[in-house]
Amino acid sequence: MTAHPRPSHARPRGDRSVLQGQTGAAGGAPKSHAQRSDIQGMRAIAVLLVVASHANIKHWLGGGYIGVDVFFVVSGFLITGLLAREVHNTGKVSFATFYARRARRILPAASVTLLLTLLVSMFVYTDGDLAKVASDVIWAAFFAANLNFAQAGTDYFAPALFETPVQHFWSLAVEEQFYLLWPVLIALMLVIPWRRRESRVSGPRATRSRIALGRVQALRRATVLIALLSIVSLLWSIHDTTSSPHSAYFSTFTRGWELGLGALLALTSHRVGQLPAVAKAVMSWTGLAAVLVAAVLYTPSTPFPGSAALVPVLGAVLILAGGIDGPRYGATAALSLRPLRFVGDISYSVYLIHWPVLVLTTAYAGGHLRIRYKLALIVLTIGLSWLCYRYVETPFRSRRRARHTNLRALAMWPAALALVLVPTIWVHQTTMAQSTTTAATAHKLAQKEATKKSAVSALRQEVATASSKAKAGAALPDTLIPSLVHLSEDATEPPSPCWAGNKEKTSHKICPEGDTTASKSVVVWGDSHAAQWLKPLSALAKQHHLKLIPLIKANCLPADVLQNYLGGPYTQCDTYRKWALQQIKTLKPQMVILSGLLKTPILDAQGKKISDAEGTKLFQAGAARTLQKLHGLAGQVDIISDQSRLPKDAGTCLGARSADMSTCAKPPNPVTFARDAAWKASAAQTGAHYVDMMPWECADNVCPIVVDGTIVYRDDHHLSTTYAERLKPVLAQQIDFAALA
Repeated sequence: MTAHPRPSHARPRGDRSVLQGQTGAAGGAPKSHAQRSDIQGMRAIAVLLVVASHANIKHWLGGGYIGVDVFFVVSGFLITGLLAREVHNTGKVSFATFYARRARRILPAASVTLLLTLLVSMFVYTDGDLAKVASDVIWAAFFAANLNFAQAGTDYFAPALFETPVQHFWSLAVEEQFYLLWPVLIALMLVIPWRRRESRVSGPRATRSRIALGRVQALRRATVLIALLSIVSLLWSIHDTTSSPHSAYFSTFTRGWELGLGALLALTSHRVGQLPAVAKAVMSWTGLAAVLVAAVLYTPSTPFPGSAALVPVLGAVLILAGGIDGPRYGATAALSLRPLRFVGDISYSVYLIHWPVLVLTTAYAGGHLRIRYKLALIVLTIGLSWLCYRYVETPFRSRRRARHTNLRALAMWPAALALVLVPTIWVHQTTMAQSTTTAATAHKLAQKEATKKSAVSALRQEVATASSKAKAGAALPDTLIPSLVHLSEDATEPPSPCWAGNKEKTSHKICPEGDTTASKSVVVWGDSHAAQWLKPLSALAKQHHLKLIPLIKANCLPADVLQNYLGGPYTQCDTYRKWALQQIKTLKPQMVILSGLLKTPILDAQGKKISDAEGTKLFQAGAARTLQKLHGLAGQVDIISDQSRLPKDAGTCLGARSADMSTCAKPPNPVTFARDAAWKASAAQTGAHYVDMMPWECADNVCPIVVDGTIVYRDDHHLSTTYAERLKPVLAQQIDFAALA
């Protein structure tokens, strides 16, 4: 606070309302005697928005994820208010008391949730996804889940990726990282010497006045520093959301300003409380409207947090500000309704429990739930959350326990960590030990199968058999190759300097493979769907004494079209194509092999989005232009067809114990099928050779995900390297390397 100390009976009600209550739904202080009911209502609105968004019921409230930002503001407001009150009354910050309070509030419910999630996951997931869950639980136990997801490049809204049942712990991690430094920052303001004012009063009264002045100045300095840090955090959030959207979503640095604005309101609440009642009523209703409008109008495609977060964050600030000694006809009237206060009371448990309930149930059901089941799960979540609040949260926050020493509460941190880590590490290690078919082992097995004389016809028959089993919903093979634990490793990419692995890179080092001493060469040109063929193609090139040269850029088709990538025209791909053509002109290869992801969105010449059908027409024209440019630069041009797409990541499809051969087995993707036909037509016009791999990937209008025990895909659209190795004899039959030697 920034006022001199005064007797408790004279303290403004605005101060008391700020400094009492609970913190945000992601954790906070124990209940106070005088709790602001509108804040409980805010918590209820926030957590219900998040639950509705995660349940994805007919895409209602697609922007409900902004509820987390409301929690951040509330948490910053209340925790800073508690610290400010302590400084104002005692002139110090007790770190032991602060972290003991956090331990009693955060750890019991979080630890129980993590343990139960791990236990249920053992019955829901097979080895691959269970190992991922165990790893994610470990990160969550250390309150570092956001760092884990950020460094992994996790897309919070991507439906094709594995949805870990503890992904929502990222926001709790942000709060705890924030509060690791927050009391330190406030305490530092106390040790900085303050400017003393001359006073005519002497004696004990003058000493008390100087002490009070020092505390006031410390809080004023904290206000200025927090304001500066919040501005820097907001600017970084806007920048990072554009340049690195996946990591920005989980970053403490891009979210810090949200807690900071709540903190600034707490430190200036005495002034806000003096505003006219009408002004505060308008503020609170305007803020509530802003939060709800963002929840309704925002979608998963809205760049977030960045500048878009200003709407819900400022809305939350206005609600809090309008509720400081606010009039009854403000938003408090709606937010104080008893049902909302009830949900607000249990909001922390609701937040912790809802996501595992939704994710684990959906995974067990095979990836899809009807609306009525989702609604039933939300009701179940409320019931489980009340039980957690009543029997886990409340006992540890009771006054009886609060009288215990801070030392006991602080001991909860290592105790909770050990309680979660011991079983989690055991599950992780046991799962990894049982999964012996690594990617390297799988490659050797695939190479052995590929050497059989009848490998081409036998594999085609295996695809037909797998398609029939998929239609019948037959059980999966007992052993999958590679094991699901190692599936994500089953990828082929050139070394980092040898390909353009990010958006901005438009050239790279030339790194020959195959027979690197050979005088004749073959160029493989395309994106990661061309790179997936490098191992078998490199082996064939070496066998025929040919040098294989990869020209690979991520998400960049070799066809002369304007692609849409990360929300805009992919001009860097256009630049790379020109560079690649120049390299081919210089290298004078005997053959160029093309391939790419055909489902890639295509834009018109003006950079505007168009339909898939229009994109296919532009693709055919662009493919013909590229093939015409290659005419004369290489002796032969071959095009390898693209494979279909899965509705989900392959590991997710096969990760649930309820999965069978029908899981994720679908007809060929219509866009991919149409553009493969466009490749073929353009090849016929220009004299290129089209290599159709579809008969060894799909049969009878079904593309199975497992063929003869081998997992076909490593994610939702790349072939596993193991299956690409199985297809080596098909490539040898379809592409005439012998004629080049």
